[in-house]
Amino acid sequence: MLDILLGDTFDLAFDGGDFVTGESTRQHQQLLLLVEKGELKEFPSRGVGIASWLLDDATGNLNGQIKREYEADGMKVLKIAGSGQTFNVEAIYES
Repeated sequence: MLDILLGDTFDLAFDGGDFVTGESTRQHQQLLLLVEKGELKEFPSRGVGIASWLLDDATGNLNGQIKREYEADGMKVLKIAGSGQTFNVEAIYES
């Protein structure tokens, strides 16, 4: 997916005074993992809030939560592997 890109600290990326655009699928995936529910004003029910999951003793079905959030954002989840603090997620946006 093409979109406006963010820098390493999640600030808008600029080049020569213009927004930087490019392939943003990984960026969207990172943001969905990081944001807690309620943090996105326009979509308050979106977000995994992975920090909270990892700090909780009973992590429940984190893989299922990731899959639901990615699919709700329009991605097709091909693979989720891992547990604890290491995850490998393969997902693509469906055309």
